[in-house]
Parts: sequence; C-alpha cells; structure tokens
Amino acid sequence: MALTKCANDHLYDSDLYPSCPYCNGGGNAISFDGPGKTTPLGNMGGGSPDPIGQPAPDAFASVEPGATVAPAGYRKRQDDDNKTVSVSRKKTNLEPVTGWLVCIDGPDKGRDYHLYDKQNTVGRGEGMDIRIEGDKTISRDRHARIAYDSRHNNFTLIPADSTNNIYVNDEPVYIPRKLDAYDCVEFGESKFVFVPLCCPRFTWADGLVPAPKEE
Repeated sequence: MALTKCANDHLYDSDLYPSCPYCNGGGNAISFDGPGKTTPLGNMGGGSPDPIGQPAPDAFASVEPGATVAPAGYRKRQDDDNKTVSVSRKKTNLEPVTGWLVCIDGPDKGRDYHLYDKQNTVGRGEGMDIRIEGDKTISRDRHARIAYDSRHNNFTLIPADSTNNIYVNDEPVYIPRKLDAYDCVEFGESKFVFVPLCCPRFTWADGLVPAPKEE
C-alpha cells in the first residue's frame, strides 16, 4: 500500500487508484479509530455519496489505519475502464455474437457456445470463453482458441496448451487452421459443429447481403 495525500488533504492508496477517488467521483471518506472500526465523514469530494452509507464487511480488512477508502464501486469502474474490448464491441457498445459451436456428441450434447469477435478460449475452467464442463478429457485452461477476424471475415482454429489431439473433419490439427461452415471439430471426447453467423452473406459492419437472384 502507498498512502498518498491529494491537494485537498484526502488520503488514498495510490497503488489502487491513479488519482484521488474523492476529487474524481465523490463518496464517503472513512477514518479509522482502530482495527475494524470505521466512521463515515460524509461526502468530501462532490458527486453522490454511497446510498448505503456503510462499507462492505470485508472492504477494509487490509487497509491500514488512517487510509481513505474509495466509494463503493469506484475501483470496479476503474478496472472496467482498463479492460481490452473487441473492435465490434468498441463500435457498438456491446459484444455481438459472430457464430456458434454446437455440441453434437459428448457429455454436453445439445449445448451451444457463442463465439465473439476476438480469440475465444476453449477449456473447462471458469475463465474460458467456451467453457465445456462435462468432458474431463478437455484441458481446464486454453485447450484451444477459435479466433474471428472481422477485418478478413474468417474464423481460425488455433491449438493451444492441450496435449490431446484436436481434429477437424477427422484430420488432426497441429497449426492454425481456417474453419468453414459446418466443419466438425473434436475436442477430447466431444464433437462440435461450427456454425458461423458472420460470413460472405453477413457481417456486423455491412449487415445482410441479399442472396444472388436465380436466372
């Protein structure tokens, strides 16, 4: 922890906040009378105070006496501001789906998984974009990645950290491979059909392209 005092005499932890959270968002200053004790001092930096007016039970567990604690939600807003977002999300303020994997064989048969405009990680772990929980032969982290490239409007399967083979249409994949509509992808003991939304007929940038007229 690095205690810093701003021009308005607010103490804050500069390891957690790039600038004084009270001068840049408002909130309730907290003083400490001893370990585990807090005293709300009111709104010291403008803006709206915490509507609850009390910190979470464990909010100050690791804060040294004398430190000023940021208003509820301030650090989360800072973290959200620093996250990397896809090009599509930056343009539309949301993360539109670009395609799907549909499990056609394995413990999660019948389940579908969304693909987005980024490198979608595949695995069993909680942090994976495509989390396949039922198949224990799939690596927990980064079994593979499926990338959508909006600039070239294509999908690529990228092997990652798994020692188990990955197959597309019964052919082993050891290097990045382009995916085509309705390819059959095998991870572990599960099979998936790749179903693109973004394709020559549709992109989020250009919309739906009319089908060519039959002569």
